[in-house]
Amino acid sequence: MTRGKPQIARGKTDTATVYQPVTASLRVLEVLEALNAIGPAGLTAIQKRTGIPKATTLRMLETLQSAGFATYDPGSREFAVGIRALALSTGYNAEDEIVMIAGPVMAELRKSLGWPSDIVVSQNDQLVIANTNARDAVFSVVRRRGPGSQLPFTISATGRAWLAFATDAFRQRVLRFERPHPEESRELMENREKLEALIAETRRRGYGLQSGEFFDTEAGAGVPVIVGGVLRCCLNIIVARNAVTLEQIERQYVPLLQEAAREIEARAARAGLAIGAPDISRY
Repeated sequence: MTRGKPQIARGKTDTATVYQPVTASLRVLEVLEALNAIGPAGLTAIQKRTGIPKATTLRMLETLQSAGFATYDPGSREFAVGIRALALSTGYNAEDEIVMIAGPVMAELRKSLGWPSDIVVSQNDQLVIANTNARDAVFSVVRRRGPGSQLPFTISATGRAWLAFATDAFRQRVLRFERPHPEESRELMENREKLEALIAETRRRGYGLQSGEFFDTEAGAGVPVIVGGVLRCCLNIIVARNAVTLEQIERQYVPLLQEAAREIEARAARAGLAIGAPDISRY
């Protein structure tokens, strides 16, 4: 080997590297990848995911935490991906960030809710479930909707909340129904006066409601999360109509969703999401 020239290490691929990989760095990235996949999660769950010894896993997590790439909640004793990790993604967008911020808050809230709940964002004028606990909820409803599934605007509680608290430009564009969700209410789509009255009532109330209009067996509520005057996402709850009345939803569950929304709004503001917030009509 010529002095001053590092030896090229070759692996099983065609890609040549100047130096051997740094094992500790690879382990940190492996822990971060596991945290991103299953977090928020406790130390044991992350250690099982990686197969790295528990003491080493903890050291890696604390290293990530000190650098801002992970966070730790002493109450739940769970780690989550930190805001700084977002800077690593060239595909970053505001929806990703708000879901990351909302995730730990909703994970804690869901322990009290029991029923399935979602974090919903708007992408390309469609409502999309970004995060859900449908499979892990204590109580269950018949649902075939997971992350990436779309929700209708007119008959879902979340859709009604979105129409009520989005910008006028967004609302008017969506209400042209050029690309209607297949389960939109034909009656409401064709009766603009009735739909506008429903939106106004939802705005006055502060949250969306539905009972049997989306699915006969379901009822639910949707609460907006507004940061810097911009609607960022909605939180919802879905219950079985034969088990929980609308009055119970409003009295027992809506306040919990609203409290979570305020916490998410505060965390998002502290993270700077409200700075230079784009008009929701772009999405």
